[in-house]
Amino acid sequence: MSNISRRDFLRVSTTAVAGALLAACGAPATEAPKVEPTAKPAEEKPAATATPKGPVRPVDAWPVGELPRNRTLIYYNNTPPNGNFALWGADPHQAGWAICQEPAAFYGVHGDKQYMWLAESYKYADDGKGLTVVFRKGIKWSDGTPFTANDVVWSMDTLKRVDGLQKAGNVKATVEKAEAVDDLTLKLTFNQVDWRFFFTSMTFRFDLGDNTLIQPKHYWSTVADDKLREDKFYDPAKGLPISTSPYGVGVSNEQYTNYDLRKSWWAVETGFVDKEPDVWRIQQQPFTNDTLAAQLLINKEIDHPLDLRPFVVASTLAQADHLSTWTGRKPPYGYVDWWPISVQFCTKKPPFDNPKVRWAVAYALNQQAIVDIGWSGAGTVAMSPFPAYPKLNALLDQIKDVTDKYNVLEFNLEKSAALMTEAGFTKDGEGFWVDKDGVRPDADVYAGVPLFGDIAPVVAEQLRQAGFYSQHKAPPDVWAAKVDGRASMFLFGHGGATIDPFDTLQLYQEANAAPMGEQSWGNITRWDDPEFAKARQEIKNTAPDDPKMVELFKKTMEIWYAALPDCPIVQWYHRIPVSNWYFTNWPDETNPYMNSALWHWTMLQVVLGLKATGNA
Repeated sequence: MSNISRRDFLRVSTTAVAGALLAACGAPATEAPKVEPTAKPAEEKPAATATPKGPVRPVDAWPVGELPRNRTLIYYNNTPPNGNFALWGADPHQAGWAICQEPAAFYGVHGDKQYMWLAESYKYADDGKGLTVVFRKGIKWSDGTPFTANDVVWSMDTLKRVDGLQKAGNVKATVEKAEAVDDLTLKLTFNQVDWRFFFTSMTFRFDLGDNTLIQPKHYWSTVADDKLREDKFYDPAKGLPISTSPYGVGVSNEQYTNYDLRKSWWAVETGFVDKEPDVWRIQQQPFTNDTLAAQLLINKEIDHPLDLRPFVVASTLAQADHLSTWTGRKPPYGYVDWWPISVQFCTKKPPFDNPKVRWAVAYALNQQAIVDIGWSGAGTVAMSPFPAYPKLNALLDQIKDVTDKYNVLEFNLEKSAALMTEAGFTKDGEGFWVDKDGVRPDADVYAGVPLFGDIAPVVAEQLRQAGFYSQHKAPPDVWAAKVDGRASMFLFGHGGATIDPFDTLQLYQEANAAPMGEQSWGNITRWDDPEFAKARQEIKNTAPDDPKMVELFKKTMEIWYAALPDCPIVQWYHRIPVSNWYFTNWPDETNPYMNSALWHWTMLQVVLGLKATGNA
């Protein structure tokens, strides 16, 4: 297709959406290119990618100069780091910085695969109060310095010693002692039982994992403690930032950042991988809006954007044969992300401090209608605070008596009205609920746009139909309003569990609930319960594969559902159109070697899987 202008895109989109939706309902859709999987399970070597004939990569100059477009992956997301990679104080990983980070292991939930990476193996102590990690031979930092277990010991000791460093919480709370048994062996002694440390802190999955745990001692030990947060860790002439990754940072300014393939990489030198990646450069450019992203995709000017809304994705696919998504060219156009969305309540704010009112809201919501109207059916409902992943679904299946008893998917206006009446509310002359003083409760739904612009108005309208005086609100500081107590109800996700429920249960800790008026990111609902806390602690002290887990999970969720600190509505999807013009073998539902979001810590695995087409 020839280049399309913004005006033409907007004009064509209206009819293209309708055509795409009709195709999804019955007409055969054009499938994404069929590709062979490249990612392998942990015990196998990662597969090589085939390098098509073409220009030879310049390997002697650094920073690298011009590179061909057909070896440059253009990633359209977030504000560029602009030369600031201060990892102890900043976190620019969504702007491509993740490509420079290698963890002990990666995990891809959709394929249920663990990829042991810098680490070769790990083993917990019999009592769960320790962990031994063995790293691979031959790992080198990008400046040629050998990587050893002492790098990790120094990193952990620094996180424990220096206050205010990013992602220090789990190390401070758990690690009593870190020691290098030898150059390749790390021994951790915990001050409490922790069967999840390797997965929680040393494994990259989605947006999770601690990148600060494995850093070059020989560089950072020369920086004063009080300067760690300020050091921008960037000087191309000196090869900064230093990492074990195949990519380094070249040009980084306000317009873009280039992450360029270095001259050498330990994984190729040791034979862990067969050859260097096909992608020679990742150029990260700032995202502006969905419409421009779609136009750039159609014109082959970018390869990967931020996730887009369903209507935009449908119209974009209809206008460009070289684009595909996780589900090819058909709905829902994406994969289930680890961030299921709920109507969250500020449980310290009347009347939503009353579980009866919270359940009245739940019965007022028709989740399937939210999906059907807001997303044209391109999604799924959520009946729990957990993402719909195999291991979590298996646990929920075993407590079906609880989820049947507390069925958050039941749409029942009579039950909703009965609970509001029990809570002391009546309806005014316009049919809205009021308290004993005739005051309507604050039932506005705070939700940022465009992220929630398609479903938030549907939620607010359903609440109005049930008698709650509700409007969708999206002020400029909507995210702060959600967590400082101003918003009584708001749409938000659960950044927690993937294979084990504990990380989601951790979102409801009293210790992490900030006072009203302060931003409470650690516990956004400000809810906790003493019995829930006890049950949560029992789960923490239990290995995920222990048979006791089912009964403990049941006990915990019985308390959670009865209180309902937030009401699940939908599974969150990443709908990311990708271009197959310059690179193929993007992960998808037929080849789920990793989720495809390049703003996640798992970015490197996606890039390693890509194959250059050689197209001009």
